[in-house]
Amino acid sequence: MQRFFVPPEAIHGEQVQFSPAQARQMRQVLRLRPGADVLVLDNSGACYRVQLRHIARETASGVIVSRRQADGEPAGDLILHLALIRGERFEWLLQKGVELGVTHFRPMRTQRTVRDAPGAQKWQRWQRIIQEAAEQSQRGRLPQLLPPCSFAEALAAARGMALMPVVAAQQPLSAVLRNVRWPVTLYVGPEGGFAEAEVEQAARAGVHLVGLGARVLRSETAALVLTTLTMQALGEFTRLHDDDSLPLR
Repeated sequence: MQRFFVPPEAIHGEQVQFSPAQARQMRQVLRLRPGADVLVLDNSGACYRVQLRHIARETASGVIVSRRQADGEPAGDLILHLALIRGERFEWLLQKGVELGVTHFRPMRTQRTVRDAPGAQKWQRWQRIIQEAAEQSQRGRLPQLLPPCSFAEALAAARGMALMPVVAAQQPLSAVLRNVRWPVTLYVGPEGGFAEAEVEQAARAGVHLVGLGARVLRSETAALVLTTLTMQALGEFTRLHDDDSLPLR
């Protein structure tokens, strides 16, 4: 069943008002008609089954049929600090991170970062990527995209266990993950990796420096592997999907 995130103010009692962009998607892309059911999330953890009553070119609305708590959210917070990398790789990581259950993304400037901080248009695009990925992967909340920060600021913002993959690490990720608990903070460097001074700075800050095997991985691959294995160790791949076809409570 198609899912849509709406702001809380879009829900008035039992009535739901959709944005013009959502109305166009319903009408022109999804070919939905009045009487169809969709799922609506207001980013509070609630999930509503909504029957569409009106769909026009720029407007759409419906009425709430039933509600329950949304599924699709991890049991805790996983914060992913990503060095700004080139091209479409950063956007790909946003999409895949949402699918895997990342709750917070923060772009990070490091010594070897070659990409500038995003402008307003790029930032809005990243927000759209996160929302579309959250709807597709059936998340219950929208992951937060936090403002860009320096590496020092990222280290100061660490919550819970902090992990950073480096090529010369003396301990494998698997050894550290035996004791992993929520929340978790991850750091992934740019093309060329973290500078030696940054690695030393992270170690002094209490970050676990971990290895991801005998091969050197690209930044986007390292981020994907690190996130996946961390989520697996936290038990996130043992929970089953709540079928949208079942009646809502």
